[in-house]
Amino acid sequence: NAQVLDAGQRATQIALDAGVQIGFGTDLMGSLETEQLSGLRLQAEAIGPHQTLRSATSINADLIGRPDLGRIVPGGVADLLLIEGNPLEDIAALADPSRPRSVWQAGTAVGGESHTQTGPTR
Repeated sequence: NAQVLDAGQRATQIALDAGVQIGFGTDLMGSLETEQLSGLRLQAEAIGPHQTLRSATSINADLIGRPDLGRIVPGGVADLLLIEGNPLEDIAALADPSRPRSVWQAGTAVGGESHTQTGPTR
């Protein structure tokens, strides 16, 4: 497994160096759904947290031809995940499922911890 992981990390870096856009996704669901977060951690180890966050948001949107997704911009369509901590400094702030988080859709909290809405909805 260690050899496969190492080879995967090297392959990812080679692709990035060649200008290939690297997205993020898994096929895990059901009881394995939280294991997707391990994928974020592994990708961050390979290409860094900033590139990993771009892969999971704006690059994924670009790969499917939807520049209105994956960005917080006027006119954009987005759900937001609010977490405690800075994933650019510590990817575990995002990748650790035990960390506090909340999901917002169209300005309304829909999952995770309850938070009071203080801003406009869209």
